[in-house]
Amino acid sequence: MADELKTRTNRVNLTIPYSELEVIDRHVSAKLEDGESRDTANRSAFVMEMYRLGLRVYESRKKKGDGEVSLNDQLKFICRNLLITSFLTEAVYHIEKETVDKSKVVKSELYIDDEFLTMINERVEGKISKMFK
Repeated sequence: MADELKTRTNRVNLTIPYSELEVIDRHVSAKLEDGESRDTANRSAFVMEMYRLGLRVYESRKKKGDGEVSLNDQLKFICRNLLITSFLTEAVYHIEKETVDKSKVVKSELYIDDEFLTMINERVEGKISKMFK
């Protein structure tokens, strides 16, 4: 009896707004234009495919713990560190280039001005906000 229930298909009637039905039809017609047959490119198959995809996304979010960082956040972190390194390297290069007496250059992070750090943070945040809209 349990095996019979697993193999049996279950029918579900679903009311879909006309606006979403138009979107479904557009995707189905695109699949038909790509050469798929009517067996695999129809409304029911497309909606079922989207349903399965939605379930996988939902299960993935549910399994993901609160402490886990999303891929987008990881990319922002990497990008932020890369930009800060780039800006600091550029600043040090220009200081070295303009200094005639290299022995007078004090190379210590203790002497970095707070205004310089806030300027770098503003530039980094501006670049990151453009990249990750």
